[in-house]
Amino acid sequence: MTLDRSAAAPQADHARAERILAAARELLLAWGYKRVTVDEIARRARIGKGTVYLHWKTKQLLFAELLRREIHEELGAFAAEITDDPAATLPGRVVREIFLQQTRNPVTRAIHAGDSEILGALAVTPAGRPVIRELGFHNLLARLVEVWRAHGLMAVTAPAADQIYTIDVVLTGFITGGLAVPGEGLSPDRRADLLGHTIKAALETSATPDEAALRAVARDVLAALGAARDALVT
Repeated sequence: MTLDRSAAAPQADHARAERILAAARELLLAWGYKRVTVDEIARRARIGKGTVYLHWKTKQLLFAELLRREIHEELGAFAAEITDDPAATLPGRVVREIFLQQTRNPVTRAIHAGDSEILGALAVTPAGRPVIRELGFHNLLARLVEVWRAHGLMAVTAPAADQIYTIDVVLTGFITGGLAVPGEGLSPDRRADLLGHTIKAALETSATPDEAALRAVARDVLAALGAARDALVT
């Protein structure tokens, strides 16, 4: 059976776009955003330069899509973890998993860390917003804190803004590493465990949710992750 041209064309366009994004990703990690050119992306993807511009009008738009896709995939992997284990929705477990996800992917690590050596001008938007915030991470954190407070997993006596701030700065600190006491000697899993314990001790209540309660939390957390992922592709 053969495909007609009208069906085959979108598939070919998609495959070509995937090749372009893969080439751009490789070059971003090898050279950093500033040094990467559309010419080099086209060469790496084995297509003409003009073909790249058929998909994205500018280099910046191409890389903006790449960053959105990386975070979209990170959140998808996290959602799969929660689907398999509802206990992974507890605050300390969530932040632990976010940390582990970025240790496995140098692009998402650069996004979370605001690494200007890799991201260059992409690290901060023209309006001065860090790229991780532009990609919706602050909104996701705010929604997760709202869920945890509603389910009694975080105290409602403390301001939600303080809890969001605490998660953000502690997570960022673990990602970027220490200065006086660098953490290179600690494995990613060990650092993730320390981070999870820190968030649990600082923010979680003493509540011990049963299986039904965990499933209820998981539903709301998965809904928040789904909304965050949807926002990245609209």
